[in-house]
Amino acid sequence: MRITLFGAGFVGAALAGEFAGRGHEVTAVARRSGGDVHDPAAVTAAVREADVIVSALPPLDDQGGLPASTRILIDAALAAGARLGVVGSSAILPVSTGGPRHADTPDFPAFLADRVDAHDRTLARLRSAPAGLDWFYLAAAGEFGQFAPGTRTGHYRSSTTSQVQDGSGRSRIGVADYAIAFADELEKPTVHRGWLTVAY
Repeated sequence: MRITLFGAGFVGAALAGEFAGRGHEVTAVARRSGGDVHDPAAVTAAVREADVIVSALPPLDDQGGLPASTRILIDAALAAGARLGVVGSSAILPVSTGGPRHADTPDFPAFLADRVDAHDRTLARLRSAPAGLDWFYLAAAGEFGQFAPGTRTGHYRSSTTSQVQDGSGRSRIGVADYAIAFADELEKPTVHRGWLTVAY
């Protein structure tokens, strides 16, 4: 499978390693290597032969953040006939089926509001994409990031209705296992034009 990956940060690096380790052809596009999702020529060249385009880009930046980059990658995926996968946040998902979003619970940190809004607008943009685009939004667990990198276990659980939590009510996953889940979804798709989330 030919995969073009935008973003080479904490999550992007883990995804690139997992994809390459499974024998996929990975083209990584990052600003520091001369690539830029806001450069139309660079994007066109990077995705020309891609089967899948993956966005591991930040929710916030000085050029419109994830909503803006997703709009560009939607157009690129349509032109290339590629599937689009986006690294997402479970903050915008319900904590239980039919329940409130994680971001709307009392203890959710207020300083993350801008990031939540960016992910909300990104998912809305994906949902309004032309019907010909096959996309998925894979939300990480509630506890996920460089502050909790975790260790690789090879295990995870997934849901398309609510955040995944363990017996103590925690939603968490390490970056290596998130990468496994993402690669599994690429190889054996379970969701088309929708979201899913993973945790232990």
